[in-house]
Amino acid sequence: MRRILTGKSNIKTIAALCLAVCLLLGGCHFSGIGENDMLRPPRTTGDEAEIENLISKTAPSGYTLKYPKSGNHRSAIVTADLDGDDIDEAVAFFREKESVTGVHMLIMYKADNTWKISSDFETETADVDCIEFTNLDGKGSQEIVVGYATFTPNVNFLTCYRYERGSTSTIQTGSSNYSAFYCGNLDSSGKSKVITLTIFSPDNEAKAAMLEYDEEKETVFTKSSVSMDPNVIKFKNVTFSDLNQNIKGIVVDGAYTSDETTTQVIYFNKQLDVLRNPLNSEKSGNPTKRSSSVISADTDNDMYVEIPTVKSLPEVKEQEKSVAADCVTWNTFDTNTEKLSPKKKVAVNYGYSYSIKLNDEWKQDSFTALNSDNGKVMTFYRLEKGKLGSKLFEIKVIEISDWDQAKSDENDALIYKDTRYAYTFNNIETKGDYAQTDDQIKTAFSVLNEVAV
Repeated sequence: MRRILTGKSNIKTIAALCLAVCLLLGGCHFSGIGENDMLRPPRTTGDEAEIENLISKTAPSGYTLKYPKSGNHRSAIVTADLDGDDIDEAVAFFREKESVTGVHMLIMYKADNTWKISSDFETETADVDCIEFTNLDGKGSQEIVVGYATFTPNVNFLTCYRYERGSTSTIQTGSSNYSAFYCGNLDSSGKSKVITLTIFSPDNEAKAAMLEYDEEKETVFTKSSVSMDPNVIKFKNVTFSDLNQNIKGIVVDGAYTSDETTTQVIYFNKQLDVLRNPLNSEKSGNPTKRSSSVISADTDNDMYVEIPTVKSLPEVKEQEKSVAADCVTWNTFDTNTEKLSPKKKVAVNYGYSYSIKLNDEWKQDSFTALNSDNGKVMTFYRLEKGKLGSKLFEIKVIEISDWDQAKSDENDALIYKDTRYAYTFNNIETKGDYAQTDDQIKTAFSVLNEVAV
């Protein structure tokens, strides 16, 4: 008879972004994911119908709605309270029927229960990359930050606007080309900054820049910039996170042409008054460089994003058909030393999306974990002078239909199951320095969310 252990298993889902982080950061990055352009919006009523009518009057010969390709706002018509009066204004993007490259941004407001046009800005652009609303001047209103695409991959340009009492003005941004941009407060000043990330191209160096609003000149300028890895060809995952108390940063996972992944940490050093990217080092190399696709994530819901470093556990000749599991070390970033600080280590099974937390008391190279050739069994062994020792325990993945029909070994104890698989364990070595209790094995098990691998 199979053992089914009672009690609550510690099933932790590793997520790249938690909800609170999403609330802190507005961001735009190229993804190629966007809604199809529509020639006309669907029939609407109320406010939406009035807004549609204003667009139709502005483009009487017809128009095509243009949808931002990235960011938090993917609709062609976006509403937001721009001036802090608890009444939403509206922003719409469209291209006139006969136009090839011009995109209109129509800003509208409501007065006397009627929607009116504040401004109509036309920009020569390939497409709309992103729109964000953020408090650049710290006064409670929200400025409009819009990114437009060029015909060059990974090269977009930034524009900025302020709405006030029915009129909208342009805020000069200089020549702010970027590949991705994010809005947030990196220096605890109460004023949002625009952080641009740029991928290397013949026309642009790889860098991160922090843009700040100058109230006296009414412009957005680059307060500080720092070099980024020029070998990164795309950003896989970008997360705004607390790094230490009162210090926030942007954790950037990027990919090389070789499909290797690397992580860079961008933060503002108040003492030096500069933007920093300490993991990007030409001399020593980036310690996070890895062939694994695992990305940075808040692995324990503590509001801090952990950064992975990856190395393989020891291989053994006695098990040539098995593959040593990757050991992923989840690290925090210490802004005082500007180095990674190990937090926990896990052995990972990518094929079936789970990990096992390694015992902190186990010495390096004194154990290993081997995945079977089909990936369904991960077995932990002691190592004795580099050779395979005794089995400690094993994790087995069983098809849910087989589990439900009791087609499994009687020693298999259930840890967790979903609609496809039952995840079980068999605790083999129950005595000795490396022995684990059943509860230790259960609580060491975690499901990996697909966004983190």
